[in-house]
Amino acid sequence: RNLVIRRLADMSAPTKKRRVELVQVAPAGGEASLQLSSFAPTLSLADGVTVTLSSTPPAKTETVANAESLAAVLKRRAEVARQTHDRWVRSPRAAWIQSLLAELGPPAREELLALQRRHTTLAAEDFATRWELGAEWSGRVVALWLGAEGRSVEEVIAKAAEFGHEKEELSSGVVLEGGLLHSLATGADVGVEELLPWVKALTAAAGSAGGAATEAPTASLYRVDPSNHFLTAADTSAPLDSLGDEARAAEQRDDLVTRHLVDSMPYLSLSLCHGEVRLRIASGRGVGSLNTTFDFASGESGSGMPLPKRAVGDRPSSPEIVRGRARLGVPLLDGYWERLDDATYVVGEGVARLNPRLYLIWKTAGYCTPYHQDVHVPPHFTLYNQTSGASAFHFLPLLLGEYATLVGRRDGPSRLKELLQRLDGEGVGEVATLGPKQMLLILPGGAHGVYVPRPALQLPPPARPLPPFRLSVIRAAELFVAPVCDLYERLLLSAADWATPLGLSEREAEAEAATLDAFAAVQQRACAELGLSRSDWTFFATLLQRRWDAAAEAAGLEQGANRETTIPL
Repeated sequence: RNLVIRRLADMSAPTKKRRVELVQVAPAGGEASLQLSSFAPTLSLADGVTVTLSSTPPAKTETVANAESLAAVLKRRAEVARQTHDRWVRSPRAAWIQSLLAELGPPAREELLALQRRHTTLAAEDFATRWELGAEWSGRVVALWLGAEGRSVEEVIAKAAEFGHEKEELSSGVVLEGGLLHSLATGADVGVEELLPWVKALTAAAGSAGGAATEAPTASLYRVDPSNHFLTAADTSAPLDSLGDEARAAEQRDDLVTRHLVDSMPYLSLSLCHGEVRLRIASGRGVGSLNTTFDFASGESGSGMPLPKRAVGDRPSSPEIVRGRARLGVPLLDGYWERLDDATYVVGEGVARLNPRLYLIWKTAGYCTPYHQDVHVPPHFTLYNQTSGASAFHFLPLLLGEYATLVGRRDGPSRLKELLQRLDGEGVGEVATLGPKQMLLILPGGAHGVYVPRPALQLPPPARPLPPFRLSVIRAAELFVAPVCDLYERLLLSAADWATPLGLSEREAEAEAATLDAFAAVQQRACAELGLSRSDWTFFATLLQRRWDAAAEAAGLEQGANRETTIPL
């Protein structure tokens, strides 16, 4: 199962308290942050298909002067999340999921029963794993309801209104401003040359265990389809050792798209770009890394493997312990972790708990992450600090956001453009464009899509132009919403039927019993013919299951990486 959330199984356990002194530090760099929060960006849905959110209102702001005011904001937002959980939590027991479930027909019900049977075969004794399985099952309920034949946008809007998804208490995020950003936020223009050492430090453990080299390390890399940016390539990684060859291939690329992009954006210095990132910038195709992470509690990189011990004379690419804290040697994350660790001590664990796994999210212009609700771990806030470039966050009511992603992937960018233009014209949703040194708080009850705008596509004056940049880089941290997580931990760990939210009808129960009898008869004959004992049967059944799982995983990779996913941002 997901190694990230397995480590969260005991996240409600008390931790050792300590007293710290919060010190205000000067912001990185001397210039003021670029205020882009109300900037109306032009979003790239595909090569040649764009939409401008000219009528969508800007996201609201919250002022956080210090750690105490951040604590007050999170406490208020956590209480709202607790009061409204039945309307947005991705759980089979949430009222909004039950409402959608009640409207599904027999074929959808059969699919959900099959998924339910699969979940009952998995070992899931902790809250985090049970949460993940429940979120997967609930996600299928949402997808089946939205994808029902003839489902119209009017029906989706009406259902979202029934759940209150458009109300302010279920907004998707707020822009943070105030004095605390002087210590929490930083910003500087970053290119591939600066980024690569950080990525290498974060992925150094991918092929190592205890310092012994095994497989070649790879970096997280998602690649958008040029004809539809809501679709991504199946392969979600790039080998670090092949960057040189890919850089040379990029240098030789000289097609019309390259010349057009370079002519329109002369500030893009291709000599600064490496490997596939360089190739994709040259071709105008967006790439992004969503899973470049480090766990400051366990000292593990995004691969889930321990970082190797540092030998004498090695540069500090592995974690060090400084003042009782792990340090990776990537200042952008080390500093963020230390300041957040101090600030969340003031917040208090009864309000929000800091996930020790931090994210370094980097993307090229033109990349987009489709609309989604973050459910890869239990309910949480996310603190984003844009450190380089720009990101346009488009907030939509939860059900509408999920529908927009379905339209984009199923019906294509032109139909998605029509939908987004309609929502923009009606003032549905909010938009927040972040520049360096700005911060955003993502709330758990809404949906958001994230686009890296291409400066050359933005509106000309008198609209504020978007300045040129090389890469969009964000550092992100998650804070678990304690009241909601505690509630669902109690529900999931105390419910004997946690894996079977969909009860069987009398007819379904009879059919299942008949299938079991027939299955038993076939297996008994197989044991007799092969001379197998019951333990032998269990052994070979386990091997067969592993073979099937491996084949299914390989088939999934061949079909592409655009299935329902729980990856953040």
